[in-house]
Amino acid sequence: MSPPATLIKVKTRSQKHRRFGHLGLACEGDGLEPMLEDHPTYLDAFARLHHQLLSGDGPLPEHLRRYIAIMASCRHDCSYLVEEQKAAFLEADGPESWLEGLQFAPKKLQELHHTNVILAHQPWLYDIQHVEKLLKNNWSVSEVTQAICILAQFHALSSFVHGVGIEASSGEVHVAPSSFMQVSIGLFFEACSSSSPSSVELAEGGVEVLLERMRNISLGQSNTLCISEEQTRASFEKLKKQTAAISSPDVELEVGQSRYSHLSPDRDFVYVNFHKRGEKTHVPTLKSQDCSWEEHGFSLVSELYSEVGDILDDKFKTAYNLTYYTCGTKSHVDTFPFRRAVWNYLHCLYGIRHDDYDYGQINQLLERKLKLFLKTVSCYPERLSAGEATTTIMKGFLQSEKVHVMVLVLEARLQAELLHGLRALGHYLMR
Repeated sequence: MSPPATLIKVKTRSQKHRRFGHLGLACEGDGLEPMLEDHPTYLDAFARLHHQLLSGDGPLPEHLRRYIAIMASCRHDCSYLVEEQKAAFLEADGPESWLEGLQFAPKKLQELHHTNVILAHQPWLYDIQHVEKLLKNNWSVSEVTQAICILAQFHALSSFVHGVGIEASSGEVHVAPSSFMQVSIGLFFEACSSSSPSSVELAEGGVEVLLERMRNISLGQSNTLCISEEQTRASFEKLKKQTAAISSPDVELEVGQSRYSHLSPDRDFVYVNFHKRGEKTHVPTLKSQDCSWEEHGFSLVSELYSEVGDILDDKFKTAYNLTYYTCGTKSHVDTFPFRRAVWNYLHCLYGIRHDDYDYGQINQLLERKLKLFLKTVSCYPERLSAGEATTTIMKGFLQSEKVHVMVLVLEARLQAELLHGLRALGHYLMR
């Protein structure tokens, strides 16, 4: 049975608008390593995890791991990753016939399809029933854990590849019809036209305004007591409603055929707002005190897939704490408030609430256009245009700093998806 489909259509007022673009940071032929070379500490942590997931010790043979990576990359039409993993799959003696369609792969891999779809687009729906279904179809718990880690890694990596412009510069880009999954620049600016004066000031003032606001937040935190749980809850609920509104009610999205539908069907199952405007959600918010990486995710991965527990933890810590104390041309800058705002905003998109954070800071530090870009590149990166890059966000940031922001997107999304997947696994084990 296919997962419940959420079909979003587009009210096409004008198809002549260009789509909202990627960041344009990649040159033709650039891959992941050139994009990350300005961040060698993170690149090392990234490379160690990537190697371990795909070629290191673990319960699944390499050709199955590569096929799972293909399945994951197909969800966001990431040709760069799909074609790379196809080649690696064949080098690992994977049967070429499997690449003709998911129906030609073993039933074991076919059963992973629903897990792939749900984790990619609505991971908060992943629960114990999905785990049980896999275990009834010749999957072991350790294999499921490894598969979830690979899926999450490649879903998040697809966001990075699309966002920095690797996909657009790779020569593998599929130019879709104008009605396919697009957010036009014209509609994008219309969606942002109702920005608050505070957001407009941040967008126009760039680094200078951002630095002032980060200083004010740091001073305010040093002069006040810890935020209460009620304040956290209230500010989180307010941000969820604002995030739903950022989608722009007039922007429709018509789900068309993907070039990879044969490898990953159910193309009409896409991201929807965790909080729907005007509706009460039946899905509870995942509070960090109930399921955090540090207290829950790390220990469970270490138990079930010990080869990657420490490597994953190091990668998250490296990305979260990475700083050069610069912002634009300014030095000796504490950028932690901004970096934390990006991380927690991404987690908010996936229904995760941090108990010790004032979500009002996100509106102070992330202007509306940047929030829309972050939402697009995280939740539906395939909608980014392969044409012209966007130059309207992160004014005054250096190229390496924009890559740094995309590293935060990659890791925050990866952690959020893993927390939802591992929570389901944990519930199964505690029955």
